[in-house]
Amino acid sequence: MKKEYMAFLCIVAFLCIAALLLTGCARTPEADIVTRKNTEALTDKAAGGTENRKSLAENRKQTPEHYSWKYNNDAETLQISADADILLPECEAVPMYRLSSGGFTQEQVTGLYDYLFQGRETYRVEEGGLTKSECEKQIVRLRKQLEELEQQEQGDGQGDDDWFPDDEREYLQGILDERLAMYGDLPEVSQDKKIAVDSTLMEQTGIDEREDGRTYEETTHSLECQTDEGDSLYVESGSVDTSEFSLLSYQRPGRYTYSSGIAVPVDPGNADEKKSENLPCTYQDARALADGAVQAAGITAEITQVELLEGLAENGEDGVSSERSGMYSAFQFQYTRTFEGISVATTASEYVNEEEFSLMWPYEKLRIVVSEVGIQEMEWEAPVSVVETVEKDVPVLSFADAAAVFEELTPLSYEGKIEKLSQGETDASMDIHVDAVRLELMRVKNDGSKREGLYVPAWVFYGTESSTVYTSDSGSAEETWSETEPTPWIVLAVNAVDGTVIDQVEGY
Repeated sequence: MKKEYMAFLCIVAFLCIAALLLTGCARTPEADIVTRKNTEALTDKAAGGTENRKSLAENRKQTPEHYSWKYNNDAETLQISADADILLPECEAVPMYRLSSGGFTQEQVTGLYDYLFQGRETYRVEEGGLTKSECEKQIVRLRKQLEELEQQEQGDGQGDDDWFPDDEREYLQGILDERLAMYGDLPEVSQDKKIAVDSTLMEQTGIDEREDGRTYEETTHSLECQTDEGDSLYVESGSVDTSEFSLLSYQRPGRYTYSSGIAVPVDPGNADEKKSENLPCTYQDARALADGAVQAAGITAEITQVELLEGLAENGEDGVSSERSGMYSAFQFQYTRTFEGISVATTASEYVNEEEFSLMWPYEKLRIVVSEVGIQEMEWEAPVSVVETVEKDVPVLSFADAAAVFEELTPLSYEGKIEKLSQGETDASMDIHVDAVRLELMRVKNDGSKREGLYVPAWVFYGTESSTVYTSDSGSAEETWSETEPTPWIVLAVNAVDGTVIDQVEGY
């Protein structure tokens, strides 16, 4: 076993060195540890066993319950620690699926529509243009902006090289002149029309001009509706090759508005103790509402994280929600999809591949916010559908081998990140902690321009990532910025079929 283990490490090291030699110029360690996957090669490999890949049943016997590890670099700028429970799926075998992200089905949308609106009438608004009162507000605001611009010119704003007051004045004055000219002909009463709609997705065809200079005809299906009570549902459903990924968003007015980032994670056992009195429902009641929405969508999913959100009170004439209430008055449930008893890896990361000719394809996310009004928010983006089962029982890499990859390559990855943050008079340090390891399915995208790929077994190391940046300009005091990434956060994911690292940003 030890010989097999050392041989496995040698293979990993050889692949890293080979990647460095083939580049022709130096690259950061972070880039060197990831290579583009050939999904067809993965499907071929999934069918056969090797000495270092075993069935889930065999891995269950060999996998420890807990994992601990520590690393500190010589420069004392990188700390990595692991104190994590290892969680295996409760299913009998680990599958591999072929998948696509082709939008929402009509059944999913109708199920959620019926659950959220509960028989209430919905409509879309056909806008009839500005009214006199709306135009008056815009005129007042534009005049105020012009006054502030003049005051700024007389103050210290003249020293900003990127500020062009004449251009800004011309722009604002042009809009003001338009509003003054149209004011006399505007109606006193709104001409907006309510058009009754149901849950039916409407087909739309448009032209999209992409970065490669070509134009493409795209067909999407959408729904936009609201009620007299103020709640609304918006659905934009594309295909595997439309320019934008699919999105479903539901909003309902409540006492407060919420930002998903202003939250504290809680355990079900102490959630009721930490919530505000303004939130009348218990954790169990809130979860039942959220779970009901998932069931209405006709999917299976499990909660990955529960948080309490701090309410934001409206402040100012424009109704901008910027004043924090100091009270945790809503539950936020983050879900991940499950297929035949095994969960899909999930992340709160918003980083995506932004290459010039690449379609944006974030990992699927589903979150539901429950407040005193019931479900106040629901967002579901980039939904995935399983197209076929490639293999029902995939032999997977042992945890020991996955941990070896983690311990070998995680320091390289984060040294690369520190190097990118440390430029000129800027220095950086990072603190990485792993608090859970799960054997799950993770998306690997195909080579090509469509949102298609595989769900492959992966050992996913979850935790936290905190970075601190120190900047010291000549003759000035040192400034420090610290940031912790939102959770759930994937520190590293090891493909349990071929032992390579799955890059969250690149998607392979």
